Parts: sequence; C-alpha cells; structure tokens
Amino acid sequence: MKVIVLAGFLGSGKTSVLLKLAKYIVKRDGEEGRTSVAIIENEIGEVGVDDKILRSQGLAVRELFAGCACCTGGADLLSDINTIKKEMDPKWIIVESTGVAYPLLIKENVQSYIGVDVIIIGLADAQRWRRLKNAMAHLIESQLEHADSVLLNKVDLVDEDTAEIILSEIEQINPAAKLYKTIANKTVDDSVWESVV
Repeated sequence: MKVIVLAGFLGSGKTSVLLKLAKYIVKRDGEEGRTSVAIIENEIGEVGVDDKILRSQGLAVRELFAGCACCTGGADLLSDINTIKKEMDPKWIIVESTGVAYPLLIKENVQSYIGVDVIIIGLADAQRWRRLKNAMAHLIESQLEHADSVLLNKVDLVDEDTAEIILSEIEQINPAAKLYKTIANKTVDDSVWESVV
C-alpha cells in the first residue's frame, strides 16, 4: 500500500485532480475483489461538498472533521489510514489535505507510524499564482517545497510565457520535483500519472 498526499491551496484544483488520479488508478490497478484506491479528505466546514462530488463518481470517501488533522498527519489521520489498511487493504490511499496543510509533516508521520511509502503531489494554481505567492509566500511554498511532483494547474487560463515563468519559480522552490502543466477540470494525460505514480 502507498499513500498519496495531494497538497495545494484552496481552489487550486485538488478535487478535480483527485477524480482524475483515482480513475486512472482504478483503471490501471483495479483487481477483482480488491479495492484499488481509498480516499481521505479533510473537511473543515460542516458540509462536505467535495465528498458529494467524489461519491457521485462512485468513489468511497472517508472524511475527517477534526479541524486540521490533515495539516500535520495527526492521530485521527493515522488512525483512519490504519483502519482503511485493515478493513479495505487498498493499493493506494489518497489524502486530500487542506490548503493550509504541511505535506512534509503528513509524509513523515505516515511513514514513521504506518510504515508505508508516501508520495506528495503539489498543486499550483496558474491563474492565481502571483496573487497568492505575493500574499502568502511561506504557505504556498510549504505546499510545494517537498513535493515529489508539482502540477501547475489551470494553465489554460494564462498565456504560455506566464506558465513558463511560474514553472521556473516553482523549480526554484523545489528543484527536485517533476513539473507538469495540467488542466484538471478537463483532462490529465495518462502519461502524467504514469510518471507521478
């Protein structure tokens, strides 16, 4: 079993990416009688809008309503991962973290206490990149600096030169990450997922 942490600021397209990624994993790894993917999402509000979207696509979702449990990989998240591991034995668990999460803490805690590999996929919003980076540089950078891969999402909403400048800035934040341009609300090419997971 492996865990994928989706990190990115609110509105960056995590739920759209999650849908595309989960469908890809089910298509690629689906086995009769075994769950390929389980999803944990953190809900700070009272009503889980994202989980309704995910459930409407036939995906099972486990919600965390414990404030910011997905921010640090707290006890609730670790307990849920253990429960899912025992009850469902999926090949993959995807954790959709909040926009204020620290993905490295989640990764370290899951690896230390659960003993499974963790992949961090960071999302950056091309359309709002400049505004968010100027207003909350530390938070935006914390979402991307330890990611294994970064998806620059919503590239259809900026020109090619702007997208390349943003990719260059992301590369300065995290030179080791694999970088991809995506339009997750439309499609993400399977070649991206093949490289990421």
